[in-house]
Amino acid sequence: MAGDHSAYHCGSAAVFSTLRRLLEVDHDIVEEGDFDVLYVNGEGSMHHDSGQFTKKMELLKAAIENGKKAYLVNSVWQENGHQYDGVLARLSGITVRELASQQELATRHGITATMALDLSYYAPIDEDASHQDWRGQVVITDFYARDFGFWYRVNSGPLTARSYVDMRDYGWSAFVRSLRTCRAIITGRHHAVYAACVARKPFVTIAGSTHKVSGLIAASGFPIPTLSSPRDANETLRWTMANRAMFQEFFHWMDEVPRWRP
Repeated sequence: MAGDHSAYHCGSAAVFSTLRRLLEVDHDIVEEGDFDVLYVNGEGSMHHDSGQFTKKMELLKAAIENGKKAYLVNSVWQENGHQYDGVLARLSGITVRELASQQELATRHGITATMALDLSYYAPIDEDASHQDWRGQVVITDFYARDFGFWYRVNSGPLTARSYVDMRDYGWSAFVRSLRTCRAIITGRHHAVYAACVARKPFVTIAGSTHKVSGLIAASGFPIPTLSSPRDANETLRWTMANRAMFQEFFHWMDEVPRWRP
């Protein structure tokens, strides 16, 4: 296994623990040394020829050149070059998490990829995990500044009245259980959207560094907006609360998406 981003926040930790749990059913997982099959968790790093993209594609390339099976799973794919097209064509399987990545692999690289939900959606929830009671408040996370390439917390304007939550301060079960007590979440975080879906709570989503959230919504066919900035978040929140029934239908759609299986 490669692509462990568990230290990033609880969503990434939920992904990798779920991947390990699924692989352990039929595989012996080795931490080092020789192996027969390589699974690389792409997650949110496979975009714009990033350093993590290059590192993971080199791992896949080396595995293939050494006669191993190799899979790219649970991945975004956006605006990468063609230098690894030969590697993509020789992989034993590619699974992406939403429609936009699936379409880009097909149109730009001639690769057919399977679409399945992010693995965090299937992480078990510990119902005994301690959690925070937000008492029906609207909570917010941080947001991505595309022009500057960093995540930031809003420190002025009407959104500062909302309760702020940092995903690094929670385990996945605690985060989901806490979200069950809120009214809605405003977020720029892909995994916060997934946590809201597990908790069955509506969300207002602001675009991050990739199309991973908008691609998920596009796959569903529901007209849930993805904002370009938090500026219109409170206005969109009113639309969100007026369309809570649509969100319940969206959650039902997610439950019906075929699960990824090793």
